[in-house]
Amino acid sequence: MILALLFILMGAAQAQAQTQPAPAEVQVEQPVHHARKKAQKPPMAGVLNLNRATVAELRLLPGVGKRRAEMIVERREKKPFTTVDEVGRIKGLHALVQRLRPHLAVTGDTTLHPLTAAVVKR
Repeated sequence: MILALLFILMGAAQAQAQTQPAPAEVQVEQPVHHARKKAQKPPMAGVLNLNRATVAELRLLPGVGKRRAEMIVERREKKPFTTVDEVGRIKGLHALVQRLRPHLAVTGDTTLHPLTAAVVKR
């Protein structure tokens, strides 16, 4: 008899749970993060001497920001670069050096300058 009452109470509790509407789910809107577009640097012509370039000159290169330019200058102050490949050994610069190799040098003058619109259209 007690067992029968337990089954009846459990069945009533389940039935009541099924008839009650589920609490409304609260929808929380996620903040929209817009990707920050980086300003494109103009195409460059010429070469940049990595042993003489200032931070500002290094930042003219596509893919080189303040931190990367500072890393190059800090390493250069310890010992000047003898090859462009030495710059590629700095953490995080290998792919960048491979991409910019035609514009990098460790001897000679810096001749790096932005291409003008007339030269780019040719």
